[in-house]
Amino acid sequence: MQKKKILFVMESLRIGGAEKSLLTLLSLLDYERFDVDLLLFSFDGELMEFLPKNVNLLTEDCKYKIFRKNRKMAPLNYLKRGDFKRCWHSIAYLIGCLRQKLFGKSLYIGWNHVSHLFDQRELEADVSIAYLERKCIYFTIDHVRSKKKIGFVHNDYSTYAFDDNLDRKYFNNYNFIATVSEHCKKVLQDIFPEYKDKFVVISNMVSADLIRSMAVESLPDEVYRREGPVIVTVGRLVRQKGYDYAIQVCDKLVQHGVDVTWYAIGDGPEKERLHNQISKLGLEKNFSIVGAQKNPYKWMNIADVYVQPSRFEGYGITIAEAKALNKKIVCSDIPEFREQLGQRTYCYANSIDSMVENIKSQLVIWNSSEAIDDDNDAILSHFYKMLG
Repeated sequence: MQKKKILFVMESLRIGGAEKSLLTLLSLLDYERFDVDLLLFSFDGELMEFLPKNVNLLTEDCKYKIFRKNRKMAPLNYLKRGDFKRCWHSIAYLIGCLRQKLFGKSLYIGWNHVSHLFDQRELEADVSIAYLERKCIYFTIDHVRSKKKIGFVHNDYSTYAFDDNLDRKYFNNYNFIATVSEHCKKVLQDIFPEYKDKFVVISNMVSADLIRSMAVESLPDEVYRREGPVIVTVGRLVRQKGYDYAIQVCDKLVQHGVDVTWYAIGDGPEKERLHNQISKLGLEKNFSIVGAQKNPYKWMNIADVYVQPSRFEGYGITIAEAKALNKKIVCSDIPEFREQLGQRTYCYANSIDSMVENIKSQLVIWNSSEAIDDDNDAILSHFYKMLG
């Protein structure tokens, strides 16, 4: 039987929920049935080393790399190479960015110009899969020839920055648009009722065995010398993840006499602002921003309570990872977490005070956690049905 050729399109393999889910999916595919190519816009992701050997990683697009590395200098760098077309489109993109700032628009993608910065190489597959929203969705339509196209949206469309007019145009060309929860699916169906039959749920996957094996790795000695309860939160340092809430919760716990150590595992644009908040509250000994980690599980493993204070999510992959480690979990009360965890022995919080009280109760009372349900087979079966 001839193998079906699949092309995945992804921005990078930096540390993130969608990226980790993609790696899990790629590790579980049946390579007796499929030849799998992966196109990345960027090759500098921390998770590159975990890419399965059966996956054929396509060469990096050197022409787009000029723009990606330094957008402000891209016009000059294209001009030096005599690439007048890309010089013009990169200038037009920067003008669009300036217009966005001047008129206070919340989102500028500039895809009508960015699309022209990629190398016009021949990309073909039986099935092409844009594994991330926005640029991957647009690129796969404009630059890939395939009989079937599948797109992914990993966030709650109503709370994330999207261009619904642009997405409406591109969604029309997809056979399926997969999203990661029933709530996210309903949101998409409400916004794009004309495409309601295209939306399907393919939950993010985690490998419980891999997580548990990595979790036993050791940490720096000074971590083990700290006394008192330990809380861990994992995620990029962005507003979505609610780290500003976490710092306020930590402050109240300390005021209540709980000498907690809270480790924030992640990096991102909010780092300086969060450090300032920590310093202003005098929490340097209690709240530590560790930075991005290739192996966050060894940090999660030392947690007495895992806390996820996100304002919104598509699918909380770190919640699934904490479940795999049988951790007590306190999280924000959002539909995605309710759907993911159900009415189990976990605590949902809809305010800073309720999160404080839930954490205190979890530090005192052991609520027996349930091991992660191994749903990967069911998810993979649904994914195969989409492939046809």
